[in-house]
Amino acid sequence: MAPSSTSPPNGASADGPTPGKSLWTIESIPGKGKGVIAAIDIKPGKLLISEAPLLTTECITSMESTERDLAQALRALPKDSQRAFLSLHNNYPGKNPLSNIIRSNGYPLGPGSEVGGIFANISRVNHSCRPNAVHAWNPLLNVETVYAVRPIKQGEEITLSYHAGGPSTTRKEILKEGFGFDCTCEICSLPAAELKASDSRLIRAQTLDSTIGDPESVRYSPGKVLKNCKTLMGIYEEEGIKDDRLTRLYFDAFQVVNMHGDQARASVWARRYCEEKKRSAGRDSIDLLEMMPFVKNPSKHDSFGSTNNWKTGVKDVPKDLDKEAFEEWLWRDKKDKASNP
Repeated sequence: MAPSSTSPPNGASADGPTPGKSLWTIESIPGKGKGVIAAIDIKPGKLLISEAPLLTTECITSMESTERDLAQALRALPKDSQRAFLSLHNNYPGKNPLSNIIRSNGYPLGPGSEVGGIFANISRVNHSCRPNAVHAWNPLLNVETVYAVRPIKQGEEITLSYHAGGPSTTRKEILKEGFGFDCTCEICSLPAAELKASDSRLIRAQTLDSTIGDPESVRYSPGKVLKNCKTLMGIYEEEGIKDDRLTRLYFDAFQVVNMHGDQARASVWARRYCEEKKRSAGRDSIDLLEMMPFVKNPSKHDSFGSTNNWKTGVKDVPKDLDKEAFEEWLWRDKKDKASNP
């Protein structure tokens, strides 16, 4: 498949008005090169950029012909798109300049995708270990989207995360090796004692995430797994994590309760997943669209009903509890006599 021959700076989206550069500007940032700066105050859930790739790595036919294939694809683009591509930062100057621009700026077109894309504007967004925005590939629209996930003040830099987390030593090593810079974001620049505490929490988070994903534990120790989910949620809140780790945790909690027939709580977790996915990827997110049916009918999901130990119906979601009591019910902090004989 040929690379994209068009590259609107901000493509249209089903989420409403096309986001424009009135939301942000591209400016020089000391020590970072170019970056994207908020032009106005921005609320969480705001679509910032929706952009088709300048070109994708699908044009590459073999490792040996990479530079030649990229050069041919680049020549096929409009002049302004060529200039946009060539103006992107190259962390590895020297031989193979085109492939190294992609290596420095490319985004995978979906989780686990072997195809990468280069974007005129999204590729300008710099990294933070505590980003205020999240990117996602939308296969329905063939665009990469960037949504704000926390409030962004006018004049503040819009940031994305280039990695999946972990303690500062791991993050810095990955960023240095893969992108050629020493991270000085707000987390990595914390005083030593605070950074040590943050690292300890994030190492704990990785351990919890691993145990939560163990099928045997979910099957035979669901109460313990759900407790681990709650602990992990607390870490994410303390660390200000708003990326896909959060929606994955909602999905894990959904599967734990759904496996044991608890459709009431499964419905709530499915709804929270959908709300967060809408905020971070838009209402036309394929993940959101695939999950929405399980809000009303969790039993249709493949995870449902290995046991009936926690059996409830969707209509059993309590409607007369305050926020604190509802959270106690949701996390099963107090045993439900009807479902825990």
